[in-house]
Amino acid sequence: MIQRILIYGREILVSLPLCLIKGWKHFGWRGAWLTFSDLVLTHLVIPVRLPGFGLLTRRNEARSLMDNFCLGELRCDEVEAAIRAHPAPLIVDLGVNLGMSIRWWFHLNGKAHVIGVEMMQESLDYTAERLRECHPDVSWTPVCCAVAAADAEPMEIRFDDPMEGTTSAVHGSGVRRRAVQVRCLDGIVTEPEVLLIKCDIEGYGGHALRGGRAVLKRTRFVVTETHGPEEMAEMSRVLFAEGFVPFKLAARSLWWRRG
Repeated sequence: MIQRILIYGREILVSLPLCLIKGWKHFGWRGAWLTFSDLVLTHLVIPVRLPGFGLLTRRNEARSLMDNFCLGELRCDEVEAAIRAHPAPLIVDLGVNLGMSIRWWFHLNGKAHVIGVEMMQESLDYTAERLRECHPDVSWTPVCCAVAAADAEPMEIRFDDPMEGTTSAVHGSGVRRRAVQVRCLDGIVTEPEVLLIKCDIEGYGGHALRGGRAVLKRTRFVVTETHGPEEMAEMSRVLFAEGFVPFKLAARSLWWRRG
């Protein structure tokens, strides 16, 4: 309990002022309200509708908006310009969660096609619901599985809340259990050209990229979110070997382009 109080106090004193400024700068009073709801109320009492994202109803959506978009962890001018300019970019999202990144990509280019890979069917269903509301005519392919170095027998995962966003195939915890299909990236993505791969799968990114070497040879950009030194080292080994070079670091996200 004391630790939770200390964490809450730190967020109010350290994080809140900057986040309020960033939220207001990007989304006006709605951004400021989402920040206040996340950090102070710890609950999104009144849902908010934002251009490109549609209706936000969950606290985790507010947190994702702040970290990934207002604070810029998943913003890259070069990549976003490429998405806008491409007539029909293919984007692969490893770790869909609540679909905030997917909504943003379709906001940038409604002609994009997104393959969204996620272990939790509930997350894919929620993303589909939000897309029907804010981007009803877009093209996307949801894939429910864990991504590994090779196809394998189903694995058991443990979790509490399927929508919480930190369920890991490596460090699973929770009272609920579920078997999920295990596939490699090369077996999921068969298209000849990929503009962007986002890899945010809670410590399993190195395994996923090892199983996607053929896809990586056809890919222009990759963004990886790290959850520890071992994962980062493995993802880097694979990406360097396949000809990528890092060009932007934003908090936990490292952007790579084909050299």
